[in-house]
Amino acid sequence: MLDCTLRLRRRAMICLFGGIGTLSLFAAPLTCSAAEPNAETLVESQPTVSHTLDSLIHWAERSNPRLRESAAGIQAARGKAYQAGLYPNPTLNGGGMQIGGRDSQYFSQLSQEIVTKHKLGLDQAAACQEVTQAELRFVRTRFELLTAVRKDYFSVLAAQRKVTVLRRLIQLSSDVAESGRKLQAAGEGTRGDTLLFEIELEKAEVSHENAIAELRAARRQLATDLALHDAPDLAVSGPLLQEPDGIIPFVNAAGFVPRNAEVQIAEREVNRSRFLLQRAEVQPFPNVTLSTGYIYQVMSPHNLAILQAEIPIPVWNKNQGNISAACAEVTKSQQAVARTQLDIARQMADAIGRYQQAQQQVVRYRERIIPRAQEGVKVARSGLESGQLDLLRLLQTQRALIDSSLSYLTSLQSRWSAAADIAGLIQLEDFPGTDAPIVPDEAEPADPPTAAAP
Repeated sequence: MLDCTLRLRRRAMICLFGGIGTLSLFAAPLTCSAAEPNAETLVESQPTVSHTLDSLIHWAERSNPRLRESAAGIQAARGKAYQAGLYPNPTLNGGGMQIGGRDSQYFSQLSQEIVTKHKLGLDQAAACQEVTQAELRFVRTRFELLTAVRKDYFSVLAAQRKVTVLRRLIQLSSDVAESGRKLQAAGEGTRGDTLLFEIELEKAEVSHENAIAELRAARRQLATDLALHDAPDLAVSGPLLQEPDGIIPFVNAAGFVPRNAEVQIAEREVNRSRFLLQRAEVQPFPNVTLSTGYIYQVMSPHNLAILQAEIPIPVWNKNQGNISAACAEVTKSQQAVARTQLDIARQMADAIGRYQQAQQQVVRYRERIIPRAQEGVKVARSGLESGQLDLLRLLQTQRALIDSSLSYLTSLQSRWSAAADIAGLIQLEDFPGTDAPIVPDEAEPADPPTAAAP
């Protein structure tokens, strides 16, 4: 009877640690294998087709209304710029100054306003700066969309991994709780030990439910980037463990402030305000309105000509107020460039700080914490083989390994999120992870080994 219960206890512990040891394989690229997942290891409702980051970006660029809205803004600005350079139309009028009798006169007159001092050219030059600004806003909107897709993509990718890990933890905890009840029934376990195992099972189920809710929320957020209201079955695949090497040079560049589209929009505003200042300065120079026409009168001479010139005299209104306002707008736009650069520098500092913090955590978990947690599992298994077991120590070892693996996933997600923000600020087209192959260390963890029969 004693030998049977010892074998039963060993079988329960082998079930616990034989499976738990594989849960962190995805989190330790130095020890993982390229095992193929089977149907039992996939998350429920996860489709067979997974989207890469590159395919999601193409999808978002085709369907997101923000890009089409921004493109329409470019066309609107071009139309306004074209209209600003058009010359005023001539005016044709006619009538009778006197009607009836020998003194009757009938006339027709054609008038044309002559624009002086290149006013139309200055108006069009200022409007062309608005066209360039609209084009730069399209670039800014596109990279804002790329940043959102990149961040939401890695959020879904990390959430999928968490659900998979916690789902397996539930399976293992359920088996261990059942084994604990059998040990208690055989007289080799206590009610307290069984309760501890059951509590761990409840905690695993709660964590799994929370992870599923997190995954659903992440998928909804990613779906909005793709112009969808919801995509509950949207699955992604990609290199979660890959190092974002393309970001590192910008992280290490001290004081680097990218001259992105936001800065260029502010610079174009300076140019536009200068053109408007020139336009305000030439406004006092009057336009000339020339008129010519023909008059027919009943009395002789019958045919008469009209020639008229109209020139307003800038005596009191010399556009002084608008010139002063335009000068202030130039100064304002120049300061806006400096403010924009400082805002981007602040955003870069925040993103780089978050990236460095996450990178330190990733390195620490990968090189020290998870290997030590795995070593703790090996020590516990050695104690199992020698027959010396401490159930509380076993539970602590199990929880330490799982918590370390989940924290490692969170650090990876935070690192990619910060990297996406940096890439968005510097407007990096080739983002790490785009079109990257699924490397072996991204394979799903292998199935837990089956415990031997007692």
